[in-house]
Amino acid sequence: MDNDTDHDLRVITIRAEPITVEGFAPFGQVVGREEVFIEAHSGEHLKLDIATYEWEPLTVKMVNRHFKATQAQIALNGKPNLIVVGPKEIDVVSIEELELFRAFVCDGSVGFNLSIGTWHGGAYPISERVDLLNIQGDKPFDDVELRYIDKELGAVIEVKF
Repeated sequence: MDNDTDHDLRVITIRAEPITVEGFAPFGQVVGREEVFIEAHSGEHLKLDIATYEWEPLTVKMVNRHFKATQAQIALNGKPNLIVVGPKEIDVVSIEELELFRAFVCDGSVGFNLSIGTWHGGAYPISERVDLLNIQGDKPFDDVELRYIDKELGAVIEVKF
C-alpha cells in the first residue's frame, strides 16, 4: 500500500472510488442522492461562496476538519472532482491512521456534505480546474484543526485511479 519517495516521505496510496450513499455514509452525505442536513453550532453562521481549485497532482500533504459546521461542495458546470476523507473518530497522529482515509470521485452530477469532524483534503479537480459551490461556517479558519501530514508524520497520501 505504501512506498518511499526520493524525499524520504512515506507514501500512502489509496484508490479513488465513485461516490455512493453507502460508501460515503461514514463521512457525510451525497448531495443530489439523499436528504442533506447542513449544520452550524456554537454561534457559527453559514456562508455560501464559490471555491475554485486548479489541477495539481493528487498528493495530499495536509488534512483538516471543522467542529462547528458541516461543509458542502457541489461542482458547477458538471465538472468532476475528488474529495479525500478520513474518519472523525481518529486524531491523525500516526501513519497507520492515514491508511483509513478514502478518496471519492464526484462525477459532476452530485456533491458532498461533510459531517462535522470529518477529516478532509481537497476537493481536487480531475481536469484542469473546478468551481465548487461551497457552503460552510463563516469563520472556517477559526474552526479548523489542521494536520500537516508531510511535516508532522513524514508521509503523504497519494490518490490513484
